[in-house]
Amino acid sequence: MRHGMIAGLAVFALVGCTEYSQMYKVGASTTQTNVDQAQCNTFAAQTVPPMIINDWIPIFDSRGRVVGHRVESYDANEGRRYSAVNSCMTERGYQRTTIPYCKPEDIKGKSFAPLSNSPAITPSICAVKQDGGGKILVDLTKPL
Repeated sequence: MRHGMIAGLAVFALVGCTEYSQMYKVGASTTQTNVDQAQCNTFAAQTVPPMIINDWIPIFDSRGRVVGHRVESYDANEGRRYSAVNSCMTERGYQRTTIPYCKPEDIKGKSFAPLSNSPAITPSICAVKQDGGGKILVDLTKPL
């Protein structure tokens, strides 16, 4: 059982490195996607404001006696706000899409222009990680 769980986590970690998920709308420009995302984030923040909960968690000694406590805070509305953003984006025509990262051998020694509009996802469309943590989409069939 334990070996299966470790193997499953290893596979999950590798998959996380080969693709990512984002809200995507074919034909939308990067600017329009950013505007729609910002408007949906604002809508969600206004309709589902943070509800911070402070929980007091007891700390027990080896005999089971309470010897102290720690405070944990969390936003009880975080999940609802996330759902509100996704619903808003879906209403605007976006859908959650998984996009693979480009394989190093496919881009090594080549230059590609970032795609300004979101094309239909085909096997030649992939993402390149940027130094600042961002991602750009490129079409492997259109090197510079």
